[in-house]
Amino acid sequence: MEIEYHYFFKNQFRPLSSLSLHEVAYFTCPASYVLPIERPDAYAVYLVDEGKGVYTLGGTEFPVKEEDVFVMYPNTPIRCVSDKNEPLKLYALSFDGVDARSLLNAAGFEPKNPVRSFNLETAVSFSKVFNGIYTWRGQEIYSAIQSTSMIYLLMATLVKTSTWDQSAMPPGWTGAVHFQKAIDFIAENYMRTINVTDIANHVNLSRSRLYQVFMQQIFISPQQYLTEYRIREAIRLLEKRKGSVKEIAIAVGFDDPLYFSRFFKQITGKSPKNYMKKLIDRKN
Repeated sequence: MEIEYHYFFKNQFRPLSSLSLHEVAYFTCPASYVLPIERPDAYAVYLVDEGKGVYTLGGTEFPVKEEDVFVMYPNTPIRCVSDKNEPLKLYALSFDGVDARSLLNAAGFEPKNPVRSFNLETAVSFSKVFNGIYTWRGQEIYSAIQSTSMIYLLMATLVKTSTWDQSAMPPGWTGAVHFQKAIDFIAENYMRTINVTDIANHVNLSRSRLYQVFMQQIFISPQQYLTEYRIREAIRLLEKRKGSVKEIAIAVGFDDPLYFSRFFKQITGKSPKNYMKKLIDRKN
């Protein structure tokens, strides 16, 4: 049996580096259904509207039920199974951007704790945001800005209802100025042969202190962030058919196409050529 979609929208227009919508959907799963997602290519927030199931992240199982919200992280293996007696009905929102990880951290989510429970009133308000994003769907710049504003609205509500001291800065935001300066530098220079030393010099920090800042902010190293950023940009170029694998590798800062292909497969689970073939097959 297949998923019954009540609505689904995939965004092809992602002009904003802060946050950009990938997909929004509302669907019902069959009994014992396993979501066809093994390694997400973006961050995602799921709201359980009805039913229950089991969400697995990092090898740890988390039971999910009505009014729970659970999150997915890009390039991180997951598994989500719908209950055989009370199948899941889910709202789903996937997105990416430099603000995504920090906002999820501030909202009380982390890989070791990816599920939060809410009351009915709050869950209903969340569902309205999902519906609003779908209502304002479109590939125009206005629609992109509108959807981003509503993702921020959802994040604001999640942050407001989290348990950290609201009078203090969100957890992990120490060093936020240096972090923002570092990721801005990466966004502007990823296509060049920059490395972690270049980033550290730009923000006037030692490599070790820069590493600490990134781990505080998004729980990954500067090198991993730089590599993942380049691969995400490569995926966008592949989706737009912007050149050969070698040309795309050079365009996102890799001098060696084989080195690029190795990291691409490591992060996406597919080689660039196989990923491109999947895109072609999907459109045919």
